[in-house]
Amino acid sequence: MNEITRRLLLSFEWRPVFILVLLLLAFFYTRGWFRLRLKSRNKSIVPVWKLVGYLFALLTLGLALMSFIDILGASLFYFHMIQHLMLTMIAGPLVMLADPMPITLWGMPDQIRRAVGQGLSRLLHRNSPYRNILKQVTSPAVSYILMLVLLWGWHDPNLYNLALRSPFWHDFEHISFFYSSVIYWWHVTGAAPRLRPLMSKPRRILYLFGGVPSTFLPGVFISFSTTIIYTYYLTAPPAPEPFFMTPINDQIIGGIIMWVPGSMMFFVGALVLIGRWMQEQERQSKAAKEKWMREQVTS
Repeated sequence: MNEITRRLLLSFEWRPVFILVLLLLAFFYTRGWFRLRLKSRNKSIVPVWKLVGYLFALLTLGLALMSFIDILGASLFYFHMIQHLMLTMIAGPLVMLADPMPITLWGMPDQIRRAVGQGLSRLLHRNSPYRNILKQVTSPAVSYILMLVLLWGWHDPNLYNLALRSPFWHDFEHISFFYSSVIYWWHVTGAAPRLRPLMSKPRRILYLFGGVPSTFLPGVFISFSTTIIYTYYLTAPPAPEPFFMTPINDQIIGGIIMWVPGSMMFFVGALVLIGRWMQEQERQSKAAKEKWMREQVTS
């Protein structure tokens, strides 16, 4: 490994505000997790995997936005796709699986927790107009369309080039990707606050399979394109030798990353739900069989 590559892999763009936010989120969630573990007799309410998953999600956000991944994304399309994948298909679902709102609240100082809790109670009360508005703008259909529009919209050549040339729009792009991912996976995981009943497992499975075209279609289109779609990379600074490739090969690899790993999380989520659904069906069938046998014995 040459010196330039070594320095690149160890380089970070330290962003104090972003680092402070990540550290505060990690601290409050971890503190809340430990407090709930001490108070709760049922440890399964706050399992270890939630804490590990949440901290890993925050680490993923930090690496995606401040490490060499972000730096190489300015020179290589496929690294930019890796970055987007980390935001939408790793950090987003892991955050919602960790059910952050109640656990983070428990990690806050008591006075702040009570004030925030009271504010959320008024905001999310059944008769609150804000709850109804929030319920409508975050419905499963709206969340799905939002994810689709943002993902496809930001991969329009003009908007994509704009994002790479403007730090403000680049940050806005990443925030919108992460936000839309969180809202989408909110309906799959059933994380708090629940503004509507959790969708049944069959509906959530269909919802996940419905998400596949969001990355599959543009990924296939980009992979099989014979012309350079994102002209920014024709004049971008070249990447170091271990990562460098021609613009067309870079585009093909980036499209494949968007196409295959980008679609995989939807399949993984759907397969997990299918497995749980089958287990539930098996338990219900076993319980019904045992009930029938007891009735036969007593009749």
